[in-house]
Amino acid sequence: MPLSRPLIKLDAGWLFLIAGLGVLAATVLIPARHDLDLARWQRDRAGAIEKHRLDRIERYGSYLRAVEKDEECVVLTLAAVQLNRSPVDRVPLDVRAEPGNTSASVFADLEPPPPVLPEKPVVSERSSILARWTINDRTRLWLLAGGVLCVLIGLLPAATPAGRMVPVEGA
Repeated sequence: MPLSRPLIKLDAGWLFLIAGLGVLAATVLIPARHDLDLARWQRDRAGAIEKHRLDRIERYGSYLRAVEKDEECVVLTLAAVQLNRSPVDRVPLDVRAEPGNTSASVFADLEPPPPVLPEKPVVSERSSILARWTINDRTRLWLLAGGVLCVLIGLLPAATPAGRMVPVEGA
């Protein structure tokens, strides 16, 4: 009875090659994505800080323009806050017992609300094991070595069965 031949001859080296290439790709791409997320976070953070600074400059600039134009409401407010003086026909709404305890600075009212900074992306315990291992510098080297070893095993020539060995002349 003749030996049956398999329909498809699959070399096991392909499995090692595919697995090794997958590990190497993950070891390169996952840290790159994490670095991209960190760069975007820094960009968004810098953008929020810049927006806060520009808003602050705009508020101070509009206040300076109002002072330079001698706008009545600004001059009256400055006189009331800085000099504790108000016109005779006006009565303060907030009469305080100790005016010395209040701040005479106008800058607190000019400050914009604090900026809302985005959250820093972190690798959490909920991340996959592969993501944690590829971002960690120590374990990434082991993954690279394992991936390269799998690729090397996958590239080795297939073993030939002992019955099919061809005799070498001169041996």
